[in-house]
Amino acid sequence: MGKSSLRLMRTCRWLALAGALIASSVAHAENAPDFHLDLNTGGHSAQITDLTFTPNGEDLVSASNDKTIRIWDWQSGVTLRTIRGYLGNGSDGKIFAVAVSPDGKTIAAGGYFGASLGDKPPYGDIRLFDFATGKMKGVLKAADYATYDLAFSPDGKTLAAGGADGVVYLWRLDDKSATGWTLDKKLDADSWHIDKLAFAAAGSRLAATTTDNGIQLWDVVKGEEIALPDEAEPLRDISVMALAVSQDGSLFATGSKDGQVHLWRAADGTLARAMPAQDFLIGSLTFAKDARLVASCGYRCADKHRSIVWNTDTGEKALDYPGHDGTVYATAANADGSLVATAGGTRNAIQVWDPATGERKALLQGVGEPVTAVGIDAANDVIAWGNANPCPDRVACPEQQGALDNRLELPAAERFFEDPQPLTEPGSFARAALADRQWSLRAKMGGKDALENAVLEIANGGKMVRSIENDATNGFVHSAYTLIDHGLGLITGGNDGTLIEYRTATAKVSGEFTGHSGEINAMVASEKAGLLVTGSADQTLRLWNLQTHELIVSMFFAGSQWIVWMPQGYYYSSDEGDKLIGWQVNQGRDHEGRFIRAGQLKKYLWSPEMVRRAIILRSAKQSVKEMRPGVDNELQKLLQRKPPEFAIRLADDQSKVRDGYVAVEISGAREAGADVAGFSILSNSRNVGDVTAREVDGNSTIVEIPVENGENTIRITGTNEFGYLTERSVTALARKTEKAEAKGKLYVAVIGVDKYPFLTDACSGRACDLRYPVDDATEFLEVISQKSAPLFSSMETLVLVNREALDESPTKAKQTYAVASADTIMEPDSDTIDDQLADFLDRPGERDTTIIFVAGHGINIDEDYYFIPTDGRKQDAERWKRSSLVDWSDIQKSVERAKGMRFMLLDTCHAANAFNPRLEKDAQDARIVVFSATAANNTAAELPELGHGVFTYSVLEGLRGKAKTSDGGVTLFGLADYISREVVRLTSSKQKPFYYVGGVENIVLAEP
Repeated sequence: MGKSSLRLMRTCRWLALAGALIASSVAHAENAPDFHLDLNTGGHSAQITDLTFTPNGEDLVSASNDKTIRIWDWQSGVTLRTIRGYLGNGSDGKIFAVAVSPDGKTIAAGGYFGASLGDKPPYGDIRLFDFATGKMKGVLKAADYATYDLAFSPDGKTLAAGGADGVVYLWRLDDKSATGWTLDKKLDADSWHIDKLAFAAAGSRLAATTTDNGIQLWDVVKGEEIALPDEAEPLRDISVMALAVSQDGSLFATGSKDGQVHLWRAADGTLARAMPAQDFLIGSLTFAKDARLVASCGYRCADKHRSIVWNTDTGEKALDYPGHDGTVYATAANADGSLVATAGGTRNAIQVWDPATGERKALLQGVGEPVTAVGIDAANDVIAWGNANPCPDRVACPEQQGALDNRLELPAAERFFEDPQPLTEPGSFARAALADRQWSLRAKMGGKDALENAVLEIANGGKMVRSIENDATNGFVHSAYTLIDHGLGLITGGNDGTLIEYRTATAKVSGEFTGHSGEINAMVASEKAGLLVTGSADQTLRLWNLQTHELIVSMFFAGSQWIVWMPQGYYYSSDEGDKLIGWQVNQGRDHEGRFIRAGQLKKYLWSPEMVRRAIILRSAKQSVKEMRPGVDNELQKLLQRKPPEFAIRLADDQSKVRDGYVAVEISGAREAGADVAGFSILSNSRNVGDVTAREVDGNSTIVEIPVENGENTIRITGTNEFGYLTERSVTALARKTEKAEAKGKLYVAVIGVDKYPFLTDACSGRACDLRYPVDDATEFLEVISQKSAPLFSSMETLVLVNREALDESPTKAKQTYAVASADTIMEPDSDTIDDQLADFLDRPGERDTTIIFVAGHGINIDEDYYFIPTDGRKQDAERWKRSSLVDWSDIQKSVERAKGMRFMLLDTCHAANAFNPRLEKDAQDARIVVFSATAANNTAAELPELGHGVFTYSVLEGLRGKAKTSDGGVTLFGLADYISREVVRLTSSKQKPFYYVGGVENIVLAEP
C-alpha cells in the first residue's frame, strides 16, 4: 500500500474518532465564554505530560493536562511563573510537550490547540513563549493534528515536532521570518501517532517512537531514514511510548507498552542491549551520568510505584526509586546527569532525586489532593470525604469504598456554614449503591486496550442484562458508579471527568453532569437530599442537583484553607482560600492568557449568603435569580476589564532614606492606569497611609515606607476604578537606629447599646433591650486606660453609649468620666455612629494603634450585615428600616482607612442570624486583628453572675492579667488563646468565639 493511501486511511481513522468525540462534547469552543474557572494550588492539578531542566539546571519546566506550563525554582520548591496559553473546553489547550532552547530564552509548547475536537484543523500549532516574561513570541503553524513531542537540536538552530499525523516537522532558525523560524523539511514516520522525539549523535540523528509503527531513525542533514535491524521489527506491533538519549548522544533508549526497554546505537541504529523486561508499561525513560538509565512505570503500577535505575554497561539494576504513588509519564535529567526529575503520582508531583543514591532532593507539588471517597448523611445534611487510596495494591477498585476522614455540615435555613472538621465518628453516611433491589453493577476488563473496568455490567436478579463499554467518547473506564432511583437508573464516571446517567433497563443515556476535569474517584446519590456528591482526581468535591443535573457548587480543601464556589463565580472561603482559584481570561489563540484570582474580585463575588442559598435551594441559578435579580453576566463584564498590574522590589539605592524607613520601587503601574494614589500599603500589618513618593522614570515610583527593627513584610495592594484588587509583597530587614523609637498614640473607640426604644417587640415578640453592652463598653475602656494606655505616649477616646444606662450606675459613670469627659460621651444613634467614628478613625498616624470595641445587636439582611443602633427600627413585622441601621461595610471602610495597627473587638452577636462572615473576610484581607463573640451558628451568652457578656468578661479578665504568658505582660497571642478557652469553658462549649491574628506580630497589649 502506498504512502498516500496510508495517509488517507490515517486521516479517515482520526476523523472518525474525532466525530465521535464531537458528539460527546458539551459545547464547541466558539460558543464558550472567553474565561474559565481554574484551580491555582501552587502545583499541577492534572497529569504532568512533559518535563525538562533548563540548560543551567537551576529551574524546571513542566507541562500538564491542566493546560499550564510551570517554571519551578526546584531548590526552593516554588513556582516562579505559570504560563497560560488559550484555554478552551474539553481537550482544547492541553499541553503535551515542552522544550527549552539551549540558550534558555525560549519555551516551545505543543499540544492540542483547536476550537473543538476534530472539527476545524489545525490543532498542532507550536507556541513559543519568552522564558523570562511568559509572553507569547510566536506561533508555528504546520501540523493539522495534535503535537505530542518537541525537541531542540543541541545547537538550538533546529526544532523538531511530531504528533498525531505521523509526520516530523523540522523548523530552522530564520531571522527574516516573523516568528524567527521557517519550516525546513518534513520526515514521514508512516504512523498514526508519533509519541516521542529526540536528537542524538550531536544533532546529526533524530529518533522517534510511535504507537503503531515501532521506532524510526533519520539522518537529519540528509533527511533520510536509517534502516533499523531485524531486532526492531517486532516493535512495529507494540506501542513504543518512551524515548531517551544518553548524555554523550551515542545511544538512545526506547520503552514499550509491554515493558520492553532497548538500547540502540545512534550512529547506525543497531541494537546495543535489551534490558530486563518489566511487568508494567514503560511510561518514561531518561539517562543519567555514569551509564545509568531510569525507567518509570506508566500503567499497572499497583503498589510498586517505582522508577528503576539500571547500569547500561552491565544491564543490572542499580536501585529502585519508590517515591511516587502512581504512574510516571515524564522524566528529565539535568545537563550533567547528576540529578533526575520524575513527575506523576496521585498528586501530580515532581520529585528531584539523585540517581546514584535514590536520595530525594526536592518535592514540587500543589496543596490539593485527589478526593477518593465521599459520603452523605441526608438526615442531618452532612457530607464527608477522604483522600487516601482505597486499594494501593491494585490498579483500580471502583467497587471498594474509601475511608471518610473529614465532614462538613451543609448550610440550612437555620444554619450557616461551619468550617470543615475531622470525622471522628463513622456516623450513618450513605455510600455508592452497587446493588439495589434486583439490580446490581459490576465493572470488568475490556475494550480495545483491555483496560481495567472498561466495561460496566448491569445485572437483574443476578443475570447480566446490559453492559456499557467506555472508550474515548465517554471516559475510557468506569472509575466510579452508583445505582439511583431504586435501581432503575445509574450514574457512572470516567477517568477524564465524564459523568453520565443511564437507565439500567436499556443502558440508554438519560443525562450528563458536566464540570469535573479529572478522573471520577467516588460518588454517592441521595434521593432524600436531592443531591449527587462526587469526588475527583481534579482535587474537587462537587454537589449536583440529582434531578436537574445542575452543578450547584464545587469545593476545594487543603489543610485549613478551603473554598466553595458556584458556576457563576460567587464564592465563600477561608481567609486565604480565594487565592486557590481564579479565572483564566483568554486573549485570543495566538496570545498568552491572563489569570485573575478570585480574591481580586472579592468586592463583587465574595458572597457566602449566595452560596448558602444555592445549596439550600439545590440550584445555583435560582440563588442568583433570587438574590441578585437581573444580574446574569456580571462576571463576564468584570473579566473583560484588567486588574492593576505592577511589580514591587526593594530599591537598589537605600543611602538617602530616612532612619526607620525603607525605599520600595513600584513599577509597571502607569501602564495599567493605576498610580500611587490607588495603593494601600501595610508594613507588618500597620496601615501606612500617605507615603513620601518620588518618580524614578516614566513608569517607576519610589515610596518610603516606615519599618520596625528586624524583618518587615511590606504588602502593597493596588485598586482600580473597576474594583479590582492586586496584591504584591516584599520583605525588608530594617536598619537599627541609635535613638529610641517614639511611642505612638493609642486611639480607643467604644460603642455600647443597651436601649432600643423603637424595638419593643422585635426580638421574638419581646423588647430588644440588653443588660450589659454599656457596662461592657465602659469597663473595657477603663481596663484599657489602666493596662494598655501606659504602653503608649497618650490615649484619645470616642465613647458612644446610652447615657441613660450609664447614669443608672453612678459608680460606673464616675469611672467612665475619669477616662472620657462627660460632655464628649454621645448617644449611639445611627447618624452619630456613622459620622463620629469615621472622623475619629481619620486621626491615627502610621505609628499609632487603634482599638474599636462594639457591643449590641447585629443582624444579617440578605447579603449585608448591620449593627443596630439605639434608634434602630422596623418598617413592619418582617422588614427592617435599613436607613435606621448602621451598615457594617461603612464601619469596616473607616477601620481599614485608619493608619497604624488596628484592632476590633465585637460583642455584637447577641441575637441569632447575626453572624457576620464578611467582617471576618474583610478584616483578614486588611490585616485587622479581630476578636468576635461568636463564630457561625451560635449566639452570645450573657451570664448575670458575671455582670457582662461572656465574651467581654473573658476579654477583661485576660487584659487584667489572666492571659499573661510572660513577665512582659499580656501578649496578643496569649489573649487570643485565653479568650477562646475561657468562653468555651464558661458556656460549656455552647459559644465559640472567633478571632483573627494572622500576619501580625505577637505584640504586648497590656502591662503585667
